[in-house]
Order: sequence, then structure tokens, then C-alpha cells
Amino acid sequence: MPSLDTNNTCDSELVSVLIVEDQEMLRVGLKYTLEYMKGLQVVGMANDGPSGVEKALQLQPKVILMDIGLPGFDGIEATRRIKAASNCRILMLTSYRDEKSVYASLDAGADGYCLKDASRSKLLTAIRSVASGATWLDDEVSQCILKSSRLSNPDITTESMSLSDAELKVLGMALEGASSDEIATAAGLSNEEVHTYLKKLIQRVSWSHTSVDKNARRAKQSTDFKSSKVCPSCHFRFDKDCTQCPFDRCDLEEDPLIGSIFADRYEILSVLGSGTSGVVYKARHRYMPKTVAIKIMHFERISDIGTLKRFRQEAAAASSLSHQNIVGVIDFGLSPEGQAFMIMDYLGGRSLDELIFQHGGLAANKAVEVFKQICNGLAHAHDNGIIHRDVKPNNVLVENYEEGHPVVKLVDFGTAKLVVPEADTAGLTNPGQIFGSPTYMSPEQCMGLELEPSSDVYSMGTLMYQSLIGHPPFTAENIVEAMYKQVNEECPPISSAARSAGKTIDHRLQAIVMKALRKNKYQRHQSMHELKQDLCGLSI
Repeated sequence: MPSLDTNNTCDSELVSVLIVEDQEMLRVGLKYTLEYMKGLQVVGMANDGPSGVEKALQLQPKVILMDIGLPGFDGIEATRRIKAASNCRILMLTSYRDEKSVYASLDAGADGYCLKDASRSKLLTAIRSVASGATWLDDEVSQCILKSSRLSNPDITTESMSLSDAELKVLGMALEGASSDEIATAAGLSNEEVHTYLKKLIQRVSWSHTSVDKNARRAKQSTDFKSSKVCPSCHFRFDKDCTQCPFDRCDLEEDPLIGSIFADRYEILSVLGSGTSGVVYKARHRYMPKTVAIKIMHFERISDIGTLKRFRQEAAAASSLSHQNIVGVIDFGLSPEGQAFMIMDYLGGRSLDELIFQHGGLAANKAVEVFKQICNGLAHAHDNGIIHRDVKPNNVLVENYEEGHPVVKLVDFGTAKLVVPEADTAGLTNPGQIFGSPTYMSPEQCMGLELEPSSDVYSMGTLMYQSLIGHPPFTAENIVEAMYKQVNEECPPISSAARSAGKTIDHRLQAIVMKALRKNKYQRHQSMHELKQDLCGLSI
């Protein structure tokens, strides 16, 4: 977790970076990634422990990204030798998640510990935090250490972890969009102390969450409540019959919220979906015949002010839009237990992603109707100064598809960009920051450039391509490769993909899709209104 407000880092101060990584693909990919991050300069690369030490002492970089599994001698020994001879800051960048590696790295003098699958924004935060003198631990690593600490200290109880009014005030200010400076002033803390304070809060919130008040649960489980099990490490959801996560081998835990009463009036019925930022539940109002969807942020994300602000921005963006093709936000807030949540309209359909997978691609006539409604929702957002930035099949819900009268709703404005002048997005979308899903991102989005509605048009083109063919234009093994293809490779013609998939697609529809996917943003449709007009001109 960052312990310093990296938004205060002076943009004019260039951070020199040395990459020490033995796998060539990862080393080059990482260099490619860092080159698009504002304020960073890669000054050298090394592929083993000895050369890593040699180049560190020769180049004296501000930050060294150090892998652990290196030939010659490992990254931990390299860290120890570098620290004994220089003041370079070292951020371990590794796939090792075990406590032994973490403690050994920190003991050797490492200033931070980041996992290789971290997002670009998280990696940038980690580098800047370490460069400015702070210590940085990956969220997942922190949680592992916290769990271990709790097991070794049985005196910790749920009662001792209840949140005080002051602690709830700090979380509440973060959700209201307050900066670290504003929180620090109100709470009488420094910026570093604010992050440390939030880090302590997350310990309390996460520990109390594991012991949800059993009195809040129904004594008798009815068939309305669909149980779910969750991996405490990766948050992936599994059927109630599963016992262990196949990805990281953690024992699964029952979701304590299912069957409970949330915010005094909502009965949590089941899980609708889960992502990196939170879980979406189906819930029923206790006093009115109304079913809603409740999105609750993962506890370990609460200590990240940037994530809290984006969660708030998602609610603000969606609630400011009133359109039949956008899921409405009813309420937003912070529970007494410190849970950030938003209440949304419930749609009983399925994601477009599921429909594509089930049918191996959609029939053109049905697909076009879905496309038109997505265009309607995005056009409304654009007209109100909001660029979605994460248009993909998983963020589109479709109801009544099989009946031939689809009702489409656009969801998840968590990465949306408010481009109206008065929008309060300071620190969330600085130039060079990357948000979105690489498979669907426009070339300019991959490069961290300023975005216009035409960026969502490109993402829409990828969505349409996948909907019709069954797979997106580009497939890649990792984020770096996906972004490289979006920037540098022309989109494979949908006509060839259709022949390979044994599908027949009207040539006019093919032309519309390929126009939306042009690399040059000025050669695409310039608005969703224009794209929809072309779709309406089809007679399929």
C-alpha cells in the first residue's frame, strides 16, 4: 500500500529507473510500459544478479525494479549488496507472494514489494512512492502479512477493532472526494500519516468483516438466499460445493454478507458478480417490493484514496445520467462498519459476454439491436461530458435477448472520465495514466493520451467485432502484448475472421465495424450518434 500521496510528486522531477529481470520478454515489455509513464526514465536493464549490482553502482538510478528469481545470485542478495554500497531505492517486482520472500526482501533493505501482475497505475504509484522515500507494499502482500499477524496474536477481537467516529470521518472524507492534504488538515495529520492511518483502518475493517454479526443473519435460510464461497486472496467467487481456490490453493470462505441485512433495510440474496474493486450483490428491500443491486468495495481497497475516489466517481457519473440504457444509481455511502457501497437498479438479464460465449457469437439481426442501444447509452454519456473508457461485453447487461426484444443497460463507470470543466477529477486521470481493459482500449488510450468520445467508438468496434465473431480482434498473453497490438498492429479484417468462423456477415455491417476500429481516431465515427446512424441504415 502507498504511504505517501503520489499525486504530490513533482512532475518535473524525472525518476530514473533500472530494470533487473532475467526474462527477456518481461524485461522488454516492462521497459515499453514504463516509457509511457509520465516522469519516469529507464536508464538501464540487467538480466542477472551480478550485472544488476554492477549497473546499479555504475548508473546510480533513483529506483531499481528488482526481480527475485535471478541467475548468478538472486534479487534478495543483489538488494543486500546494492544497499551496502549506495542509496538507490529498490522496489521488488516479483511473482513471489509468500511471506518468506517478503520478509527476506525487506530484511535485505528493499524499500517496496510489488507483484508483477499489478496494474500500470499501481506500478506507477509504487515507483513514485519508493522514489519519494516511502515504503510500499502490494495490497495482496499486506493482507497476507496482516492475516499472519492476526493468527500469531489471538488477543485481537472484533470488539477491539470497531471503528471510532474519527476513523469513520477519515473514510467518509475520502469517499467525499477529499484529497490527502484536506484529510490531513482536518485530522491534524501529515500526508504520510494519512496513508498510515488508512492502512490501520483497513486492518480493523477487514478483521471485523470476517466475523459479521451472526444476529444479522437469518436463522432460517430460505431458497431465496443463494450461498457463495469466496477466495480470501484473489476474491474469485465459486459455487457453494467448492472448498479450495484452484488458482492460489486458499481454502474458500462462506460469504458472510449473504443472508444478512445491509444498511438496515436490504436483505442480501446472492452474488451477481465480482471484480478487482468490489462485489455486486442482488438484494431485496425489506419494506418495499423492490429488488436492487448493491456494489460493495473490497475492504483492502479502502486504504487507497485513489480507489475510493474512483468508486465515488463511478457513483457520481452514473447518478448524473438518466437514460433507459444506463443502469441508474439510487444511493451511495459508507456503512457504520466502514463499507463503501452504492445501490443500483437491478436488471435480471445476463452480461453480453455470457451471451457471446453461449452462442459463439450473436446473430447479426439481434446483435445490431444490442449495438444501437449501447450507442444510445454512450451517446447520452458523451453528451453530458462523460467518456466511459471501459466499454466491453462484460459491462453490458442484456435482458429478454432470447425473446427477441433485448433491453440493454450499460454499467460500470468506475473508470469513466468526466471531461466537463467543473468535474472534480483532480488526481484521478492525470496525463499518462492508463485505465480500462487493454483488449478493448483504443491506441490513444493505451498511450495515456487525452481521450475524446472517439476512443469509446474504438472500444465499441472491438465489442461489435467480438459479438459477431465470438472473439475480439486481438488476443494476447499479457497486458503489454495486448497494448502493443492495439497501438502498432492493424485490426485483422472481420471478413477473414467471419470466413474462419463459418459465419456470414453483411458487408455493410463489416464496413461499419472496421471503420470504428481504425487506428487514426479522426478516421473513425466521430460520435456514437454517427455510429448509430450507420447501424440504423442497415436492413438486416
